[in-house]
Amino acid sequence: MAPRRKRQRLSEDGTALEVGQAETSAIEPSGPQASAEKTARKEQQHRRSLFVRSLPATTTTEDLTELFSQSYPIKHAVAVTDPATKQCKGYGFVTFADAEDAQRAQEEFDSSVLQGRKIRVEVAEPRHRDEQDKGSVPSAAAEAKATREQRKKEAQQQQQPPKLIVRNLPWSVKEPDQLAALFRSYGKVKHATIPKTKPGLLAGFGFVVMRGRKNAEKAIEGVNGKELDGRTVAVDWAVDKETWQNERKDVKEVEKVEEGGDGRDEEDSLNSDADKVTDDLADGDVMSDEEASEKEGSPAEDDDDDDVASDGSDESDIAQAQKQQVYSGTLFVRNLPFTCTDEDLEEHFSQFGPIRYARIVLDRATERPKGTGFVCFVQSEDAGMCVKGAPRQARRAQDAKDPASAISHSILQNEESDPTGKYTMDGRVLQVTAAVDKSEANRLTAEGVTHRGDRDRDKRRLYLLSEGTIASNSPLYQMLAPSEITIREASAKQRKALIESNPSLHLSLTRLSIRNIPRSVTSKDLKALAREAVVGFAKDVKEGKRQRLSKEELQRGGEAMQQAEQERKAKAKGIVKQAKVVYEGQEGSKVDESTGAGRSRGYGFIEYHTHRSALMGLRWLNGHAVGYRTQEKQGKKASKDDIQDKKKRLIVEFAIENAQVVSRRTEREAKARERSKAVTKQTHQANGSNPTKGGSSKGAGSRPEQGSRKRKRAVDASVTRFQPNPNTVSSPPASKDDKLAQRQKIIERKRMMRRTRKKAAA
Repeated sequence: MAPRRKRQRLSEDGTALEVGQAETSAIEPSGPQASAEKTARKEQQHRRSLFVRSLPATTTTEDLTELFSQSYPIKHAVAVTDPATKQCKGYGFVTFADAEDAQRAQEEFDSSVLQGRKIRVEVAEPRHRDEQDKGSVPSAAAEAKATREQRKKEAQQQQQPPKLIVRNLPWSVKEPDQLAALFRSYGKVKHATIPKTKPGLLAGFGFVVMRGRKNAEKAIEGVNGKELDGRTVAVDWAVDKETWQNERKDVKEVEKVEEGGDGRDEEDSLNSDADKVTDDLADGDVMSDEEASEKEGSPAEDDDDDDVASDGSDESDIAQAQKQQVYSGTLFVRNLPFTCTDEDLEEHFSQFGPIRYARIVLDRATERPKGTGFVCFVQSEDAGMCVKGAPRQARRAQDAKDPASAISHSILQNEESDPTGKYTMDGRVLQVTAAVDKSEANRLTAEGVTHRGDRDRDKRRLYLLSEGTIASNSPLYQMLAPSEITIREASAKQRKALIESNPSLHLSLTRLSIRNIPRSVTSKDLKALAREAVVGFAKDVKEGKRQRLSKEELQRGGEAMQQAEQERKAKAKGIVKQAKVVYEGQEGSKVDESTGAGRSRGYGFIEYHTHRSALMGLRWLNGHAVGYRTQEKQGKKASKDDIQDKKKRLIVEFAIENAQVVSRRTEREAKARERSKAVTKQTHQANGSNPTKGGSSKGAGSRPEQGSRKRKRAVDASVTRFQPNPNTVSSPPASKDDKLAQRQKIIERKRMMRRTRKKAAA
């Protein structure tokens, strides 16, 4: 007995009590008070149901749902079909959330026309069973025992808190706290549960246990029929398991009567029975899901659930068919603009057909759009046509039969994939697929993570080719000049062909290629603009004008980027490592900007310390207008009217680098740092051997003059190295090693200049 009492304390919905009662007695309570309450409850339920007859043979459940849901919210609708022919038998049933809606719907739709045929709508009435028809009269002992059981049950029910069942919950309600928040305004909520049919798959209903029956009654009046995220929620009292099982026993009898009856008289006599079948279909599915979620608490109930499930196979088939119908008209949309709203999504897809609802997916942490959404069409045919006409994505290498023809690691947006423009929003080509259940979505997500991992392992970083492209139907594209559009199109083709022709080429994570630069912009101006770009991007994100960088983008580069950022902060350097505008001389060869004799070629490079800064700078600078002045009339003097202010929009892309060249450059930089450290060490040793360091004027020759500090480091070091000190006893002379180091620097500088000229000529 102790284990049973423990189960009764743990279970708040009376499950353990029902198991104990099933072991002692299976007699249905027949007390007068219980019968009256049960009859009143059934009459209230049946007043919400309508019997529809004279239906065409081609009528489906979806047709009934569409017809009646246009005016009033409904719980469910069923068109009774013949199992052999799969055609409608001529009648069906519609259950509403409110009895008043059912009465108004009966008056409105009676004698209306559906598919060219006039239908009749009546209020479904329960079938009156005669207790004497059951064949036996219960004895006095059985009646007394049933009365005691009923009283005991009622006393226990009064002690238990009232429990409500909430049906037709939207998929946005996933946590019990979200469900409890809907009822807290009507009283204290003791707890709420949302059952799941499978791991990660919601059942679409939930239970709420409130404190006090009056609070529960207020909650039913306030929440029942309320619309939540496009769905009308239905709230009712949760019945115990025994009552539900007794009602399910009558399903087979009703089905036998339906199969054996034909003609109008039989249909009129079966209207209440079929309506009870529809109620059992909905309630039966809910209760079976509830029991599945309570398997841990009551192992003995599992066998009962299996028996009930085997008896109600038809009901499960209908529920599965309804579930498939729901998913057949729903589409999942990817690559949405982050500024897209529900209204924008619905307006865009309304060109394919009537929309039931459209919702964008929000990130729980940031409460901002994730770039995906769902669109539900009224007609599943419209959804199928929309998916059929959507642009197709390139196959991945593991899915393609021919590896040579597979396109991998490339996310360049194909402008010809959507020639009609119906699947493009704000320059983004939408990816439209049919919606799937939660388990299938989890599987597809896992595959996507694996695919992104393969892409991130690409050492050439070809996924960066898409950065810097502007779609033809975006607002920024309309602001570009024809010459700039031509340059961008030619650049995209040239870069793609260059990458495909040479496997040694790759895209840099930190170096940007800047083109279409006004000739008046110097390297100093370009560096200031690079710093301004990162700050401007951060301000735009704060104001909501731009989307912040994703976690995937922030993790690119791994530990190398983190180490580079730490070194930058340790040396107190800026975020821009280098900014250079390329200049040319009169002969067309490259020259140094410091000579002052060159002319800008209109392009340059910006190198940041980290990929994060480079990505921020690229997205802000790309298409950014830079002003400059031009002189129309040629002459010695130009008036203010002759000088015009013009603007050019920058073309910014990640720079293409050669892996071999980058390797040699890295080696040279490492050797140069080592030589610089060696020279600095020798200089410190020479200064440390001076006894009059910072003393009399005789040792002034050991220090360089104040003006020499502004010179280059190499010149400063040479002055310190080769200037004699008479007061030094053993000062080191100008050794051959020092002269050799200086000579090597000059030779290396000349080699670099020759290589640069050869590269420019090629």
